[in-house]
Amino acid sequence: MDREAALSDFDAAREEWEAAFAQVPDSALAYLKPGDDYAIGGLQVHVNWVLVHYGRILDGIRAEPQQELQPLDKPGESDEANKRARAGLTAAERKPALEEMSGLHRFVKDTAADLSEADWSRKTPVIYGDGQDPYPTSPDDVLGWLRDHYREHVEQCPELVASWREMS
Repeated sequence: MDREAALSDFDAAREEWEAAFAQVPDSALAYLKPGDDYAIGGLQVHVNWVLVHYGRILDGIRAEPQQELQPLDKPGESDEANKRARAGLTAAERKPALEEMSGLHRFVKDTAADLSEADWSRKTPVIYGDGQDPYPTSPDDVLGWLRDHYREHVEQCPELVASWREMS
């Protein structure tokens, strides 16, 4: 996908996620379906963490597009985000979490938009975790994964709300 279309669709995917998440009642934000990893409100926490993670990767690719990119997340950071996502959100935490997403989304979009056309599809070897082999990653790949990630939760969110209603 060309850069402009990818950036536009990235915005559309975020809007779809926001619309789905807006349908979650405040009283359901802490609901954790048995067997799931994240509470309904924790989906927003998880979305934010994924934007942080991939924003760092894009920023690293922008800074050194030809060099192997080492892991950028702090040790334990992902585990802490998963713990917060499992707990969900309170009604008072919803708006700040959405505002955080807005800033993170903007950072990812601005970083991607700042890349040259030549760098848009260039693969950079990225090591995502300690002991892993480098994975060839382009900015186009990252934006595609993030669009898919938003949309994965767009589908999941109403299913979780339905489960919460059945349990209530």
